[in-house]
Amino acid sequence: MLLLFPVSEAVVAVVNRLISESSRPIHLARLAFASGIPAEHRTMLVVPAMLTSAKSGPELAHHLLLHYLANPEPNAQFALLTDYADAATEHTPEDAALLAAAVAELERLNALYPTDLQTSARFILLHRQRRYAPSERCWIGWERKRGKLEQLIALLAEDGVGPFVDLGRTSQSAPGTQYLVTLDSDTRLPPGRLRDLVGVAAHPHNLPYPSADGRRIQRGYGILQPHVATPLPAPEDVTLFHWLFAGQPGIDPYSAASSEVYQDVFSEGTFTGKGLLHVKAMHTVLNGRLPQSQVLSHDL
Repeated sequence: MLLLFPVSEAVVAVVNRLISESSRPIHLARLAFASGIPAEHRTMLVVPAMLTSAKSGPELAHHLLLHYLANPEPNAQFALLTDYADAATEHTPEDAALLAAAVAELERLNALYPTDLQTSARFILLHRQRRYAPSERCWIGWERKRGKLEQLIALLAEDGVGPFVDLGRTSQSAPGTQYLVTLDSDTRLPPGRLRDLVGVAAHPHNLPYPSADGRRIQRGYGILQPHVATPLPAPEDVTLFHWLFAGQPGIDPYSAASSEVYQDVFSEGTFTGKGLLHVKAMHTVLNGRLPQSQVLSHDL
């Protein structure tokens, strides 16, 4: 009886390994955007995060700058999607200073790297105020990370105002944004991969087609999740635990195809919070569908 659960895990791992080695990874068709992402496929790269200290804003802005320098696409916007930390009250004395520091850093980046758009900047800050959550018994950003992604998708799909703080041009999303690429604050985006990912999503064979009732995608993809690899670890991070669970590290994670059983066999998979979201497809299928205060995981 005690061996039942560990044995079942071992069986699943072996079966998945056999299927992965017997079925070839699927290579999705893609468009080669030789001149960059075109305007009709405008994309926003967003990093959901928290403003918890005076260093948060400048550090997050620096990560955003690295993403832009690796992928300097004229038709891509780079955004921080932020909340304050949970609190017992709606506002705290530190809130204004934290927000001001983040805004100042992004305005500095916009002065260094201007865009041709008159209504919005290249680097923007989409920030939410706290709302009281009865289930948490404190003031938080509504539904945390998953909630602000859902609200951002609604904002882009409906061209509305949204729940984000009005910071002028620094908080204005570019009109006609088709795709949202969400990354964690500690995730790196290699050079040119933003264009490659949008090229896959924009191919006619991969475009999502919702069912008549709008409850599911019957053909194509509403979410594209790329392979995520672990970089070469720093010397102080080389431990037995890291060696066992971090996967194969390296500086060139794209030299070999990666297989994932469910995606290869069923063209479906489990989204873990990093990837490309088709704005209109996500809004059509998921807007208002997830119950409030009952979705525990912010990624899965």
